[in-house]
Amino acid sequence: MPWGTNPSHESRMVSSCHQAKGFPAAVITRKLEAPITMKRHLFMLGLLFAVPTFAGSTTATQDASQGARRPTPFERKSPVQVLIDHRQDLALTDAQATSLSQLQTALDAKNAPVKQSLEALRPPAPPAQDQANHEQARGLFEQLRANDLAAYQEAEQVLTDAQKTQARTLLESERRSHGPGHGGRGGPPRGE
Repeated sequence: MPWGTNPSHESRMVSSCHQAKGFPAAVITRKLEAPITMKRHLFMLGLLFAVPTFAGSTTATQDASQGARRPTPFERKSPVQVLIDHRQDLALTDAQATSLSQLQTALDAKNAPVKQSLEALRPPAPPAQDQANHEQARGLFEQLRANDLAAYQEAEQVLTDAQKTQARTLLESERRSHGPGHGGRGGPPRGE
């Protein structure tokens, strides 16, 4: 290693030399390490300015792509849609995939008016403390969950036992990746 590239080596050499002459080692060590510490501080300062700029540009990009629209809380995939999306993982036959697609279409039609009602209850700004709307929304979310559960139970009738086990694993993974959502539950109950 060339001289001057290892500050701890350099400071040890200088410190031992100056200790013999009566200089305190801490003073010498600090002066030699200062340029490296200064570089670290400048690097960290640069990061502090770069990160908010990057975060701000990402948010502006996201807002433009979404049209400044807030995502609705019920935009998660249904359990049946998760099965369709993992068709190859589950090794679904064409007949099974067709049945699941028909179930998903029926579920979408059944949930469409419920989702429209929920959307109508959403306040344009952060949620107001309107208890009546909140209670009504809770009932609508329960209806969505019940519809999803019923559709999933029908979907399981199409699957083999091995596919059911794999489907439950996929759904659990999907649920964990999205968090608990409203009410802390979602998708088919465990063990069914």
